[in-house]
Amino acid sequence: MDRLSLLGRRWIFPREQASGDFLAQLKKVRGIDASEIHASAKMRDLTKAAARINLAIEKGERILIVGDYDADGVTASVILFKAITQLGGQVSVRLPHRMRDGYGLNVQFIEEAKTLGVKLIVTVDNGISAVAEIALAQNLGIDVIITDHHTPPQVLPPAFAILNPKQKNCAYPDKNLSGAAVALKLAENLGELPTELRNEMLALAAIGTLADVCPLTGENRALVAAGLAVLPQIKNPGLQKILANAGIKGKVSADDIGFRVAPRLNAAGRLADPLVAFQALANGAGEKFADELERLNRERQGFTAKILAEVEEQLGKFGAEKILVASGDFHPGIIGLAAANLSEKYYRPAIVMSAQADNLVGSCRSPLAEFNITAALDACSDLLVKFGGHHGAAGFTLEEKNRAEFEKQIADFAEQNIAAIALTPTLDLDLEVAENILTENFLGELSSLAPFGNGNPEPSLLWRAAPLADIRAIGDEGKHLKMRVGGKKITAIAFRFGEFAAALEKQKTADLVFNFGENVWNGNRELQLRIVDAR
Repeated sequence: MDRLSLLGRRWIFPREQASGDFLAQLKKVRGIDASEIHASAKMRDLTKAAARINLAIEKGERILIVGDYDADGVTASVILFKAITQLGGQVSVRLPHRMRDGYGLNVQFIEEAKTLGVKLIVTVDNGISAVAEIALAQNLGIDVIITDHHTPPQVLPPAFAILNPKQKNCAYPDKNLSGAAVALKLAENLGELPTELRNEMLALAAIGTLADVCPLTGENRALVAAGLAVLPQIKNPGLQKILANAGIKGKVSADDIGFRVAPRLNAAGRLADPLVAFQALANGAGEKFADELERLNRERQGFTAKILAEVEEQLGKFGAEKILVASGDFHPGIIGLAAANLSEKYYRPAIVMSAQADNLVGSCRSPLAEFNITAALDACSDLLVKFGGHHGAAGFTLEEKNRAEFEKQIADFAEQNIAAIALTPTLDLDLEVAENILTENFLGELSSLAPFGNGNPEPSLLWRAAPLADIRAIGDEGKHLKMRVGGKKITAIAFRFGEFAAALEKQKTADLVFNFGENVWNGNRELQLRIVDAR
């Protein structure tokens, strides 16, 4: 077996050396060589849905948008709400409360809609599995238009129209759109909208796409690039306040959205009411709601740290367990974050459960391509009240009386289905380079691959036996390292590598895996390596 890196990873070495064809090859492999925004009319039922909404606007019918409590659902709701409002429609929005209402369209929403005289419901980022609920709406004389991007069930709901690129017989070429992007397709076909509003909707769709970690290939890459380009100029007070609170100035990157904006939007749905996030983006006086998101996000960070500390204490120094399972009196809106953190830290499936009366609500994550966490739950389905999810993430409800048996069965399933080698994380390398390659021109070529994210990660470059100098600890308690690398003494930053300072100082050289970028400080720019791993 290859020796492991300082972070305990096996490196998968690239076959390609630096060449003029490298970027073209990488684009082709990642599916980003033909990124374009496709014509909306290719989406099944789009024309039918747009005509029904326009009829409702013309007749003065009440329209209800039912969204979701996460950032994708919130941005999708704002997009459609603003478009219909601009065109004179009578429209309101209902976003489910995570703990009180659960996910998506439910019977209570439909009954309320009937009482309020609503004639048309439009779902965004949900609805594709709401067969019984939409049948009820139909019986009550309410038309339902579904806009969704989740995998459709075998039997589709009896909706007036369904917009979902994943459904059968839909000719739309890109199947990986976010809920916000599907909503955008509908909104931009309702009528003539001002350029400023169209740009704002594009920026919101980019935020929803990044927040939902959709693959940044094909149309998503083109849409996100276009949305990020116009985002700094969008005259939305709440959105600009969110950016300011997050410390984002000027040009906005995909990482800015994923790590700073999305957590703030999601904090409302995790801890309180997602309408706070909606109002921050949809209200003309959204600044106060943006500040409330800031407060909720700080609270969310505190909850997450507390849960992780308790879970770590429960687990102690785990041994050969192939799946981590923990439970406690945890906030149910945070357990998904805790499971994701544990899964990433220990590189194995993780389940965190929250005690709720006589039940446990669980959230699961699996970082392993070889282990489908939803299939694991299916193997224990006789013990579960309900469950659902996909390969890497899932959720469930479990009666307290079945806890011990569930933990035993899920551990046995993991033991039988996870090979020991799978628990050693790997790092895929894109290109081996020498120092002479690392120039401004090469950086410009790499930047043409942006925006980076799921499906299109920032290229990982390998520099073998790189000479190290001026190694020093920085940050709180010396958690990070700064150094100079190579004959030209290129600046390098290594976050969370503080514990390896002495070893690197003694060795003087190391194989480095890094992202190539630049550091801008007080108007000065310099090339910089951001160390990903070393050995």
